[in-house]
Amino acid sequence: MRIWFNEQFRGTYQLIGLLRASYDLHVLGSHREACAPFLQVCDLAFPEPVEAGDAFVDVALALCAREQVDVFVPGREMLAVARRRAEFEAQGTKVLVGEPRGIEALQDKRTTYEQAAALGVAVPAWHAVQDLAGFRAACDALEAAGLQVCVKPAVGVAGAGFYKLDDATDDPAALFALPSHAMSRARYEDLLGRAGTVAPLLVSEWLPGPEWSTDCLSDDGTLLAAVTRGKTAPPFVRTLVEVPAVRELAERVVQGFGLGYLSNVQTKERASGEPVLLEVNTRAASGLYQSCTTGVDFPGLALRLLLDGRLDAVPAPVLPAALVTYADAMPYRPLVAPGGVAGFDRSWLPPS
Repeated sequence: MRIWFNEQFRGTYQLIGLLRASYDLHVLGSHREACAPFLQVCDLAFPEPVEAGDAFVDVALALCAREQVDVFVPGREMLAVARRRAEFEAQGTKVLVGEPRGIEALQDKRTTYEQAAALGVAVPAWHAVQDLAGFRAACDALEAAGLQVCVKPAVGVAGAGFYKLDDATDDPAALFALPSHAMSRARYEDLLGRAGTVAPLLVSEWLPGPEWSTDCLSDDGTLLAAVTRGKTAPPFVRTLVEVPAVRELAERVVQGFGLGYLSNVQTKERASGEPVLLEVNTRAASGLYQSCTTGVDFPGLALRLLLDGRLDAVPAPVLPAALVTYADAMPYRPLVAPGGVAGFDRSWLPPS
């Protein structure tokens, strides 16, 4: 089976290894960074096409036809690919991607929270702002309600731009503290005031309880399997547990947004213990390989669902479990483009 992963997140390295355990694969990979770890375990690796939107899809269709790709697993430009999935299927390439409506709604935390709240899912108290005046008003409103405040981009990945507002970071003792995503309100206001108008930010309630990451396998909104991971154990240990309220929230999200194949629902608890939605990834999470240690082969089952259109049985996860995760090392090798030419040979592509 010829399978292509375009630009993905770091857990793709482990995901490919899990799939190779069940399938005979020829893996193609692309990324804008030649040193991306998952490229090093691909049979053919090449630079990510630079196009965006429909132009990217045009290139991807041509590449899938030339390389006889059986399965395409999109990362970058997932929404554009999902909207034109039928074109890939018409030329013989199946695409491991859910319906575009859920992907689009979950790319922006504003629509995520609006639609999730309408489904009865608990979301943080939040305000969308783009300038200093809006930021101050949002902070004042949340603080008046007795809430601690955090800020994050409305659209973003991997925690970039997240800050908990904490005036203790202005104490000289902070010079010797570990790095953290914390900043005083005065410092944040100074930076935002100098920036002027910025991309939308969410000023929201900071949640003090434990954080949970729930890996989900689903078929058009029907949850087939879920494993919840947390960091509530000793340092370096990840716990995999059954938290009924967290699973119920994840199932409501999967059903309400019509999610398919692999997704990840991130939640954090209020002081009362109530789980609250943080964000949803419409893709395999980087830590999915950890959930697979419970006996549920999430990527293998998702691929089988894509190929067969159904799953005869899905095993129940063996829980609880505790894991210590660690890094691996591998030789670095340069990229080779389709056709074996160093660099990305674009001569075979249709005119842009």
